[in-house]
Amino acid sequence: MSDKAPQILFVDDDMVTCRVMQRNCVNADYACEVFQNGEDCLALFNKQGADVVITDLRMPGMNGFELLSEIRKVDSDVPVLVMTGYSSVENAVEAMKRGASDFIKKPFDFTELRLLVERTLKSARLRNENRLLKKRLGDKRHHFGMIGDTPAMKTLFNTIEKVAEVSCSAIITGDSGTGKELVAKALHDYSPRKDAPFVAVDCGALTTTLLESELFGHEKGAFTGATQRKYGLMEQADGGTLFLDEICNISDTMQTKLMRALESGNVTRVGANTPVPVDVRVIAASNRNLEQMVEEGHLRHDFYHRLNVVNIHVPSLSERRQDIPALVEALVQEFADRYCRQVQGYDKASLQRLCDADWPGNVRELRNTIERSVILAEGPILSWEGGNTQKSDSQLPVHFSEEEFFSLNELEQEYIHHVLRCFNGKKTKAAEVLGIDKTTLWRKLRRIETEEAV
Repeated sequence: MSDKAPQILFVDDDMVTCRVMQRNCVNADYACEVFQNGEDCLALFNKQGADVVITDLRMPGMNGFELLSEIRKVDSDVPVLVMTGYSSVENAVEAMKRGASDFIKKPFDFTELRLLVERTLKSARLRNENRLLKKRLGDKRHHFGMIGDTPAMKTLFNTIEKVAEVSCSAIITGDSGTGKELVAKALHDYSPRKDAPFVAVDCGALTTTLLESELFGHEKGAFTGATQRKYGLMEQADGGTLFLDEICNISDTMQTKLMRALESGNVTRVGANTPVPVDVRVIAASNRNLEQMVEEGHLRHDFYHRLNVVNIHVPSLSERRQDIPALVEALVQEFADRYCRQVQGYDKASLQRLCDADWPGNVRELRNTIERSVILAEGPILSWEGGNTQKSDSQLPVHFSEEEFFSLNELEQEYIHHVLRCFNGKKTKAAEVLGIDKTTLWRKLRRIETEEAV
């Protein structure tokens, strides 16, 4: 934005609200025009535009939805904030799906509204700068670091491109191993927030108490073991994106606290009384049917709809089998370069078996399979004998004694140590081979260390 006062158009059929808004805007150095109906606001907008439009949803004559629709016909980028009563949150979410930038509940405090306006203006400025930058990028940007040319993937790329430009919340759904975090990272990297942090947290790896401390932070002495102040992940992600993986594992209590923080734009560290303002975009992900969880009462209705402004589905490999040859080629090249192997690719029969396999673990499982093939390659042409990724007993690479038995826990511990030794203790690499994320590996290692110390 330029140094001139931001131009705001404010619409509410209540005269008193309009007068209070205009007076507060004068004190805040905003240039504000107020209207008691949508028709007059639209007429002025068509003549001179605006930096921000703020409108109530329920009004006689042209309501807020209709005004939003008409404004979007003229300008698809101007920020539009909607106001709604406490009982009409779903209307606000619907407005955001139709193109509104954000919403605020009535009655509101002007300080709260001013913070929202400032964040909105900042996002609009960054979005315009980012759009200019993206024009310099080649066609590869449409793939966002992902490979695919099937209709399902083209739909995904198109959705990412549209959603990345705005700062609305989103939920990413799809089976395990499809690349939901990769989609979340693309939404961040191609957004106006790209220069700010991208912070990811595995909600399934933490208890409610630990998750609250991780997200909100804590003060020194807040609980046993809190020897110093800790800044939470939401503060660390200020100005950027917070990725909540597996939100289906968040407790009801934590859902309420997180929703309150998102709506107020403030977090309060555990053991503190003073809230800290934060500006984060939340992207959540789950491999479970969240709508069913809402119906069954396992996920709060209001929490789900607060995040589910846009729902992005990541297709499984079974939905995009035609992409497998291109994926295989790219992965072979990636691992050949990483491990300095002189390999060219798979023989024709092996490639066909790779394309026909079930891949219940999706791209992650395919990736691990190809990595093993490259590491163990004995020549330039790779071979893969598996026709189904579910191995029989005779195919297991581990041999068992008929006289000595181990618990599953002991076998898991030994295998984790084995993989870590193979990769010289590199946990990121080990987690990839094990088919788990780094957070889960850290959690398992902490458990193993505790058990070994006993």
